[in-house]
Parts: sequence; C-alpha cells; structure tokens
Amino acid sequence: MTAAGSVGGSPDSAERADSPDRFGVPAARLNDVAGLIEHPQLEARNRWREGETPAGPVRGLLPPMTFSDVELPMGRVPALGEHTEAILAELAGALDEGDT
Repeated sequence: MTAAGSVGGSPDSAERADSPDRFGVPAARLNDVAGLIEHPQLEARNRWREGETPAGPVRGLLPPMTFSDVELPMGRVPALGEHTEAILAELAGALDEGDT
C-alpha cells in the first residue's frame, strides 16, 4: 500500500482533498457543476451576475480577472439565430468589397 493509500478507511471528498497536502503533493479538489454553482466563495466574493435571455433571466459568472473600479455588464443574450441575417449580409458585403 502506498503512503497516500495508507490513510485508511473510506475517506470523504474533504479528507481526500486534504491528503495530498499532508504528503507535500500539490493538488486541488475538482468540482462538478453543482459544486461550482454552490461554491461558497463565489457567493461571498459577489461573482454572480444576472443576465437576460429570451427564456428569462439566468445567472452567470464574472470573468476570472476583474477590476474593483469597473463593473462588467451582463447584457441580454441573443436568441438562437437572432443576428444571423445581419451577420451574413455583413459578410456578403465584405466579400463583395474584396472582389473589386
């Protein structure tokens, strides 16, 4: 049995997350989606913002790097295909300009 395996019993995830540290192994616990959504630090650090979608409001995370004096907007999320015609028209115009 390895030193890390000799901890004994059936450790829960908190005990398993602590055991590499006891042996000087750099490691971190990997959260699943529920663990991410419910992570207490995200709430404590006010990392969640609300944005609008055609189906109603959704919560989203701020980017990892932010500045304390800049509030990043969470704009409305477009519906699927909402801007397709405008984008295709713009691309067609750019292609036409490239032909001259």
